[in-house]
Amino acid sequence: MNVIALALALALGPGDPEDRLPLSLSESYVQAAAAPARLNEVLVGGHLGLVDAHDGENPSFVVGFEWRIHILPWLWAGGSLDFQTKQKVDEVSGTDYFQIPLMWSVMLSPPIDLGPFRPFGLAGLGLTVTDVSDVIDRDNLDVNFLYFVGVGAELKLSSNVYFSADLRYVWAQEPNGVGSFSADWVQFSIGLLVKMSR
Repeated sequence: MNVIALALALALGPGDPEDRLPLSLSESYVQAAAAPARLNEVLVGGHLGLVDAHDGENPSFVVGFEWRIHILPWLWAGGSLDFQTKQKVDEVSGTDYFQIPLMWSVMLSPPIDLGPFRPFGLAGLGLTVTDVSDVIDRDNLDVNFLYFVGVGAELKLSSNVYFSADLRYVWAQEPNGVGSFSADWVQFSIGLLVKMSR
């Protein structure tokens, strides 16, 4: 009699399916949360913009080549090689300079869905070749350390083409033998990047 009552209780079970015990190991298995998908997208392209140097009389133009890797949806890495036009130095008549910076950066994009628009913050370091010359035939060429922070945004125009813009402040080591000259600058640039096919 007890055996029959136990069998009926097991057969009927609780009214809510979530309250009953799993009938097999497959029912008790919970799928683990998927890890964030790795993108590994490689982008290359060019940019142009304006540079406002700390000791420059007027803003100069900048043109450059850049590369970027989308490692994760929120984590990117990149680099650039730029060429700035020559500019006069404040309060020093006849003295001018130009710089060729090479920069590496890490970019973080907030995990929010804005469609094709993705803002990001960036920080990095690098080297700059600084050439300072004046009317006394002095020509000082120096390689200096730099670091920077900034913000930017990326807009996906198509499956393989991206528009990018960023604003950054760059701290650069002062060139040797030029007194109190400051090589720091603010840079705004826009450009196009193309995703490389795998």
